[in-house]
Amino acid sequence: MRGPRTVRVGVRHVLGDGGRPRARTVTWAARDFWLVRPAAGRDRVELECPVCSAALMAEVRDHVRTRRTRLTWAAGCVLALVLSAASLVLAVHESGRTLPAGQAPPLFLPVGAAVLALVAAAVAWAVARNHVGVRLVGVTGPRRGHRIVPVRG
Repeated sequence: MRGPRTVRVGVRHVLGDGGRPRARTVTWAARDFWLVRPAAGRDRVELECPVCSAALMAEVRDHVRTRRTRLTWAAGCVLALVLSAASLVLAVHESGRTLPAGQAPPLFLPVGAAVLALVAAAVAWAVARNHVGVRLVGVTGPRRGHRIVPVRG
C-alpha cells in the first residue's frame, strides 16, 4: 500500500501592488509547503507566512473528493465547448437561410450563446486546473494579502 498522499502548495504574501493603471503588477513573496492529505474528509492545518509570520489556517481535502471536484469542473468545460460548437453550427445554418427582402438573419442569439459558452469553458478549465483541494480558511484583519496557490513542477 502506498504512503499518504501529499499536495504541494505555496503560501504567498503580497509585497506590493503598483504600476500603471492598465499594466498592474503585483509582487509576492512565497514559501512552499508539502501538506499530507487526510484519508477521508478534511483536515485543518496551520501554516506560517514567510514574510509577516502570521498563522494561517488551511483546509486540506482528501484525494478522492479533490479528484471528483476536478473531474466535475473538467466535465463542465467539455459540456460548455460542446454547447459552443452547437451554437456556432446553428449560427452558420441560420446565416445561410433565404429570408424575405428586408429581413436580417437572427444571428445575435446563436453567436452570443457560443461566446458565452466559450467563456464558461475557459472559467471551468481554469478552476479545474488550479483546484488542489486546499483553501485558506477564515482570512480576516491583518491576515489579508495572503493566498494559497498550487505549485507545479
